Amino acid sequence: MKKPKSKLETKLSEEQQAKLADWLLDGMQYHQAQEVVAKEFGVRVSLRAFTPFWDLYCAPSLVQRRNRAVSTSEEIAAEAAKRPGQFDKATIDALKQKSFELAIKPNADPKEVKALFSLVLKAGDQSLEWAKFRRETCELFVKWFDDQRAKNIMASSESNATKIEQLGKAMFQELWDAKA
Repeated sequence: MKKPKSKLETKLSEEQQAKLADWLLDGMQYHQAQEVVAKEFGVRVSLRAFTPFWDLYCAPSLVQRRNRAVSTSEEIAAEAAKRPGQFDKATIDALKQKSFELAIKPNADPKEVKALFSLVLKAGDQSLEWAKFRRETCELFVKWFDDQRAKNIMASSESNATKIEQLGKAMFQELWDAKA
């Protein structure tokens, strides 16, 4: 036996149903929607009429939105895992925006929100680590610019490839010793 349709299904046009679904998906409560439907569309309904409407129109849309959000976050996570430290500013901004959008959605899954915010924090940590590495490398080059060992290596008659190898070993050995 087929379920009888509620007033929201029979009395509202498709456009009105779409508006109502958007309002409910944006977090409007049933009692508020009841007032708005009466005022905007001239249709009076009980609060019970909203539950089947939600099930029929809003739930599938909500599932679809969630699937898109999860898919987007998984794509970003996969890209981040492939190339850690390679987040560019636009990617991080997009990730922050998606995190914010998901966080303000009604009934957002806390695990999804946490996963996206964790990616944002990880991107920030990687950015800080890269900046630290660049600073330490620059400091090391400045130090080595006046170092006598570096001058001796560069003045030798060895090939450029050998000089580069010797400089690298000497510089990074000192850096390694300093970290230990």
